Amino acid sequence: YQPQIMAPAAGSSKPVVERETATTAEVNAMQSPGMVALKSAVDVAIAKSSGGVSSVGVYNTSTSSGQLAYYGALAAKAGRIVLITANSPEFVAAKPGAKATFGTNPLCFACPVQGRDPFVFDMSTAAIALFGVLTCKAKGEPLPEKSAYNAQGEWTTDVGDIHIGGGAGAIATMGGHKGTGLALMIELLCAALSGGAVLGEVDAKKTAKNWGHHIICIDPGAHVDGFAARAASIIKTVAESHPDGVRLPGDSSSAIAKKNLEAGTLPVTKKVWDVLLETSAKAAAAA
Repeated sequence: YQPQIMAPAAGSSKPVVERETATTAEVNAMQSPGMVALKSAVDVAIAKSSGGVSSVGVYNTSTSSGQLAYYGALAAKAGRIVLITANSPEFVAAKPGAKATFGTNPLCFACPVQGRDPFVFDMSTAAIALFGVLTCKAKGEPLPEKSAYNAQGEWTTDVGDIHIGGGAGAIATMGGHKGTGLALMIELLCAALSGGAVLGEVDAKKTAKNWGHHIICIDPGAHVDGFAARAASIIKTVAESHPDGVRLPGDSSSAIAKKNLEAGTLPVTKKVWDVLLETSAKAAAAA
C-alpha cells in the first residue's frame, strides 16, 4: 500500500465543468484525487444521458481512481449502460523490451439487469492491474507468471524488476497485441479526447500529473423498452450454458462484497493495516 499514490496534490480543489453541451462535458479535476474527480464526472454523465447518450471527459488529476467497477455500478443502479476508461503513468510496455508507454488502462462496462445486481465487467488491459501489483508488493508475493518484463525484456515475477518496485522493467499488456490495441484505444480516449497528458508532448505522464478518464453513458430507454429484462434473459442463458454453471464477470466480487456487508467486517492484511495507522498518525501530527 502506497498512500502517496492516493494523496491529493498540493493546492488541489474541487472538480469543475469547464465546457459542456447538452450531452457532453469536460471536467477539470483541479488536481483533486482521482476518486473524487471520477465520481463527480459519472454524476454529470448520468444526468446528461437522460433520454439519450452522454460523453464526459475528465483530466488534470494525478492519483488513482481505484476500481472502476464502483463507478460502473453506480451508473447501472441509476438505470444506465456505461463504459468508463482511464489512463495513468507509464507502467506498461507494448511488447517485450519496449519502453513503458501505457498505464494499466482499465475499462469498465456496466448495465442494469432485472432481478439481480447490475452486470459489471471491470478489466485492466495490462496482464495485471496496478492494485494487483501493489498487493503483491505489500504481501511480498511474486507477480503472476508472464505478467511483467525485466529491463532486458525477459519475463519476471519479481516486483523489484518493474517500475513500481524500483526497477527498469514494465508490466505486460493482456493478450499480446489485442491488449496493446485496447490500451491504445483507451489512451486515445483519455488523453487525446479528454485532455489528459499526451504521449510525445510531455516528458512523462507521471511528471505531467495529468491523468485522464472518459465516460460514455447511455439511457437504454432511448433505444428499447425493457432493456433490463432483455439483459437478464441473456445473462441467465449464458450462466446456465454449462451443467456446472458459468461464473460471470463481477460474480465473485459481488459475492465477497455481500459476505463482508453481512458480516460487518472487512479483511485487511496486517502490513496494509500498519501502513494505514502510520499514515493516519502522520496526518494527525500535521494537522
